[in-house]
Amino acid sequence: MMKIYKKNKRQQWKKQVMNNLKRDAVKNIIAGMGALARLDTKVNNTYTVYIKDGRMIKQPTNGKCVVINGKIQN
Repeated sequence: MMKIYKKNKRQQWKKQVMNNLKRDAVKNIIAGMGALARLDTKVNNTYTVYIKDGRMIKQPTNGKCVVINGKIQN
């Protein structure tokens, strides 16, 4: 009985560790994509569009942010 309990605990711990690693990997990918988008904006002399605080923001290469269409509705 004790062996089964320890095995279940170990499996739960492994599952939790794997979920945390996946979450960290996704965070790193998202951060990298944001940096890549800013670099792409500079190279192609275009702008980046993103959502911040419920508003759609357009940011050209000069860094001046412009709000598009006011608030975003969910």
